[in-house]
Amino acid sequence: MRGLVPAFALVLTPAALQAQEIVEVPASQANVARPDDLFNLPPGEWHMAKVLSGGSEQCVSDQCEAGFNSGDLVVSVEHAKDFVRIIAGFKGCERTAYSEVEVGSKPGKPTFGRVSKQVERVVKGLAKTCKMTAPTVPKLEVASLFARQADRTH
Repeated sequence: MRGLVPAFALVLTPAALQAQEIVEVPASQANVARPDDLFNLPPGEWHMAKVLSGGSEQCVSDQCEAGFNSGDLVVSVEHAKDFVRIIAGFKGCERTAYSEVEVGSKPGKPTFGRVSKQVERVVKGLAKTCKMTAPTVPKLEVASLFARQADRTH
């Protein structure tokens, strides 16, 4: 279990596809923490597992986490049932950015694109709030967070 960052969380909520609202709330109220365990991942690429902090167990259809480490920035994209939660944080900044996207039980390409765009927004919002320059984050193949039924038998 990750401890709460003792500062503020930057909350990005997709109220509408076009409009974004950025709200600062105390981390204790946001119940979110910078995913510091992802700083242990090899940098520069996305890594995937059912739960990255739990090892390399393969993703299942309703649970998967993708993690990225640049060395200074970590990004976690967690799929759990009908939601995707995006959490990002920089070393040297006590603020954490997060967003939740409702994806439903059978998401498709439009939803994958929306999640991908939201990852970019979370990183951009975090960089602005922390007054830091965000590194280039490779595009996440969001569809890979949703293991197909057939994939679970292999």
